Amino acid sequence: MREEVGPRDSQEIRTITINLTNLKAGYTSEFLINLKQYLIERRHQVTLTSIKTEAVNIQSLLTKIIATNLFSNPIAIIDENFLLSIASKKEQFAPQQLRYFRAAFKLAPHAPLFAKDLSEIDFPTSKPKKGRHGAQIDRILAKALDRAAVAYILDTCDSEYAKGTMDLGHYSFAHLAFAVYVRPNSYRQIRVSDLTFDKTSNQYFIWITNSKTGESLPNKVCFQINEPLGVLLTKQRQSVIAEYSHLIAIDEIEKLALFPARTLKNGNSRWDSDYANQNFGAMESGSIFSASYANAISRKHFNEPRFNLKANTLRHTVGTLLAQTGASAKTISAVLKHSSDNVCRAYVDIAFHGMMEKLSESMATAFLEHAPKILSFGSKDDPSQTQKQILSEDITNGQIEHVGECGKDVACAEAPISCYGCFRFRPCWDADHRINLNIVQREIDDMTQRGKPVQHLVDKAKMAKQNILMVMNAADRYRDAVRQGDHT
Repeated sequence: MREEVGPRDSQEIRTITINLTNLKAGYTSEFLINLKQYLIERRHQVTLTSIKTEAVNIQSLLTKIIATNLFSNPIAIIDENFLLSIASKKEQFAPQQLRYFRAAFKLAPHAPLFAKDLSEIDFPTSKPKKGRHGAQIDRILAKALDRAAVAYILDTCDSEYAKGTMDLGHYSFAHLAFAVYVRPNSYRQIRVSDLTFDKTSNQYFIWITNSKTGESLPNKVCFQINEPLGVLLTKQRQSVIAEYSHLIAIDEIEKLALFPARTLKNGNSRWDSDYANQNFGAMESGSIFSASYANAISRKHFNEPRFNLKANTLRHTVGTLLAQTGASAKTISAVLKHSSDNVCRAYVDIAFHGMMEKLSESMATAFLEHAPKILSFGSKDDPSQTQKQILSEDITNGQIEHVGECGKDVACAEAPISCYGCFRFRPCWDADHRINLNIVQREIDDMTQRGKPVQHLVDKAKMAKQNILMVMNAADRYRDAVRQGDHT
């Protein structure tokens, strides 16, 4: 099967192959032809990615059924006897395999694959121990990062980049990954022209293809990003154009991938990948992109497996923290750009079932310290008590900015810088937090010049810098939700 995929301005042909020949040992030719016909009919309803997922799960189930030796003769049709037999062995089959099998009947009950007297309740199911999303909950809890881990990853990336052991491509991607939580297939499709700067608002924006399952013609979504990230991505764009523009026509430079394939051959005259050569440096799939960027960063710069930039890790981190702050599945879906809130209900289940005790010690810290920064935003226009207001002053121009509110009765003496690492802080999403970022950066620059005697202060300031960036990134996502009406 094949189809055109991607945004309308950069369509490409994607092909999948489904091979059912391994099922000949337990099923008749008529059965396999009917299964093939079912998958072809489904092709008119969903994308190739969905077809592939359904086919893999159904085929895996049918293969396992052969191994159980429940049937002495090849199976010709799905009937009541067949379903009763596999129900007796349902613990041997994965819940998702049974779920896809049942869904196939629900979607096409009159297909010749099924006997005429069947109903949906005849199909066996296996319920997870932790509710409907049990298996997914386990994956979420195993992968999500805490605030300290996020700060450590960003600080390590800063240090490695400063030493020259991390290149600009990896460094800029790492910071984008912690600012915009999208899928690898979305990152790989970003073009150099997708980064824009609005002179009127003095803001940076990046347009990213919203890669969702079941969507063959996705739209591009506009994300507002903070100035430091915007400047960094501008450098990445300049670097990509300088290094790879000779590989494409001069009038098509804007189509270059912002994070292109990294290997050239034949005296740097072409990319190593034919797909990249045909698609302006873009990589063929999300998995290939992850191997070249997120996974490559983890392998080279982090020894512990939990310190990584994989899309699922970052998205699980944000989704779970949102749920613990009381966010609905709809809100989480809006932030993570899911096509529906069904998947996001797993995050809500974590909170509803009181599963804090299942979290690791580091994860528990995350919910206490990092969660409020994700959703508990206020506005500069909200009424607040004067003694609780957190104010920042820009000494270069005298600007006074109301950046947030303290959860205690009176703000502490170390405000505002220490606030960004405090779980009581309620930041303003519409404040200019760059004031405090610039203050900390000046401290880092000044103390670094003083040498080792004040290194501990440099490290402390660097941690404060990462905490401020986290809040700025979260504020950008909240601002996007406000603009789109998805923040309630």
